Formats: sequence, C-alpha cells, structure tokens
Amino acid sequence: MDEAIETSPALKAFSLLEIIAAMDHPPTLAELTETANLPKPTLHRWLSMLEGAELLRRLPDGRRYELADRATALAFAILSNNPGSTRRHQILDGVARELGESCNLTVLQGAEVVYLDRVEASQPLRVAFQKGSRVPVHCSASGKIFLSAMPKGRRDRLIATLKLVRHTENTLVEPEALAAELDAIKHQGFSLDDEEFLTGLFCVAVPILDRTGRECIAALALQGPVVRLSRDNAEARLPTLRDAARALAATLT
Repeated sequence: MDEAIETSPALKAFSLLEIIAAMDHPPTLAELTETANLPKPTLHRWLSMLEGAELLRRLPDGRRYELADRATALAFAILSNNPGSTRRHQILDGVARELGESCNLTVLQGAEVVYLDRVEASQPLRVAFQKGSRVPVHCSASGKIFLSAMPKGRRDRLIATLKLVRHTENTLVEPEALAAELDAIKHQGFSLDDEEFLTGLFCVAVPILDRTGRECIAALALQGPVVRLSRDNAEARLPTLRDAARALAATLT
C-alpha cells in the first residue's frame, strides 16, 4: 500500500472510530488520550474532523464521545453487503424452514433495531417486515436483548433518552419495570416480545456474540402469530436459535 495512503490523516482519524466502538462506554478525552497513545492536540484535531463528518458526537455533558448515527449507518451498509451476507441468509432460511416461522437478523442502530436480513415463513398469518425495517428498542425482543447486554451505565443513559411509547397494552413504559425485565433477560440469555409491539405478534430472540463471547454484536429472532408461537412453546425453539446464532457469529466476526 502506498505510504501516503497509510499515513493519511483521514485514515488515522478513522482508526479512532474503531477504538471508540470497541470501548464499553463513551470515553472522555483523557481516556482516549491514554488508549490511543496520542498527543492531545492531535487527538483534538481528529475528534473535530470526525464530529465535522457527523461520524462522532459528544454527549450532552460535553466530555464524552460516542459514535453518531452516520457511523452506525455505515456499519449497517458494510454488514449488509459483505461476503458473509449470502451465508447469513442461508442460515436464516434454515431456521425458518426448521421452525416454521419467520426469522430475522438485527443490529442496533442508535435507539432503534434494524433488520439486517429476514426470511419469511411459508405459512399464512404472518407479518411482513423487510430488510431495513426498524422497530423500537424498548418493546422488541431483539431490542431488549441489546439493552440487556449493555453495561448498566450505558443502558441507563440510552433509556433516559427514549420515548417509551406504549404500542399495545403489554408495552412496558415504566423505566423501572423495563430495567427489571432487562436484568432478567441478561440472566436467562433470551428475550420475549409478548404482543408488546404489535397485537397478535410474539417473538423470541437470542444474542449473537463476538469472538470473546462478551459483546452482543447482533440478535437473531423468531417471529410468529400468537396462535402458533407463545410463552408456552418459545423455549423449545431456543436450541435451534442458539445453534444458528453461533453460526451467524462466524459470519460477522
């Protein structure tokens, strides 16, 4: 590779995004200075460049930095079009065929869950979502998986910014009740959406973990009408979903 490209300020600044994305909380300037091993003037310049490009933003306290929506949108586009996308779709198709219900692969983008891919069930009585569809984080099975996997401080900050809209009579809109459910989800390793987003729709989701087994990078969910999928039979689907989640992780990490 050309040395000028390797030493490009833009590429060096972009590497700072990788550092921030890998941290489990929005870092301060002091933390970034230590982690990136850069002088403060250089770090200030790179942070300003990334803010100007709308790839990075400061939290309201003005001290901490996090990825902006444009950065997460870029990550979504890369995941959607990388070489592993065909294999991921095959895995989803296998789950849908084996379990007889629609399934989707999702990622977290800001305060929403985005469908990276989806395979519809062949049965009638199904809800037609599409690749790129967005659902609320607080009342979807995948969304609650992402929230439950976050460090508590980050999770609390995100929930504080959310409008906890009541979509059905089952939607949790009290922060304390939502927090209690998220703690239970973290312990049990799966999440349910029992008609919380759409009346008549049930969903069960499991996390897709990175190579370390600690970070939730995506979620796999099974979705169907309550006449076929419910609390009574959702856990029986978990072995298949967890096997598929491990296979999907290999295409994402």
